[in-house]
Amino acid sequence: MELKFIKTSPTENMTLLIETPVPREKHLEIAEKLIAYGSVYAEQAGYIEEPENPAAEKRLQMMAGEFCGNASLSLAAVLAAKKGLNMGEETEIILEVSGADSLVRCQLKKEEKGFFGRVAMPLPKAIENRNFMLDGETLELTTVVFEGITHIIVPVSLWGEDGVAKAEQAAKEWAGEMPAAFGILLFDEENGTLKPLVSVENVSLIWERGCGSGTSAIGAYLAAKEGKSVSIRLKQPGGIMGVEVSYVNGKIESLHITGNVSIVAEGTAYL
Repeated sequence: MELKFIKTSPTENMTLLIETPVPREKHLEIAEKLIAYGSVYAEQAGYIEEPENPAAEKRLQMMAGEFCGNASLSLAAVLAAKKGLNMGEETEIILEVSGADSLVRCQLKKEEKGFFGRVAMPLPKAIENRNFMLDGETLELTTVVFEGITHIIVPVSLWGEDGVAKAEQAAKEWAGEMPAAFGILLFDEENGTLKPLVSVENVSLIWERGCGSGTSAIGAYLAAKEGKSVSIRLKQPGGIMGVEVSYVNGKIESLHITGNVSIVAEGTAYL
């Protein structure tokens, strides 16, 4: 099988966009092979499809049917690049994206290396505290539930220097009680840092360099906790991502993330 692909770097959250049509029932299987170290290698993959809604330029169908802000920015950057924008010019790209109930609007500004992007994210369905068991201890942690992914927020102080190992252990032990795609977010509120671990059932468990939905989850959590709108920048392993949350009359009205995205490769993969 030969598959045309585009590889992008949204805050180093390496993403494959597959151009060759693939039946939906084979999306997960094919993507799992493509993102493997012995193939094209990436953190995640999505498929470019024709949209049902004529207002959208394209549809992005993620490998597990989840929503992904970084992948949305990636496809928007690919479409924006075809417009031949000059430095500093801006454009808006409208997409259909899996895991999103409405169309996704992406604003992009041409920079020397790629684009600076801003994308409207789906609002969380719930922000709630849940109890989890690990090593015989009950942990009460905040979960932020989106349509296609749920994130568990873990203060870095909880596990300290054992954070990486504990998060990987927790991801494996908690998978049975979580949806197919979920994340464990090691969050240092004082220093504004985020280290996201994302699990996709039967496909991958990856420390992402930059996580769009994780960034959204932190923004939503802080807005709900503080009862006000927030705008913050989070330092992640791959760089800085921003999140802007409008919180009005006790609820989140809008949520946007920002970050840099570039196209790093195009080609043909052989499976």
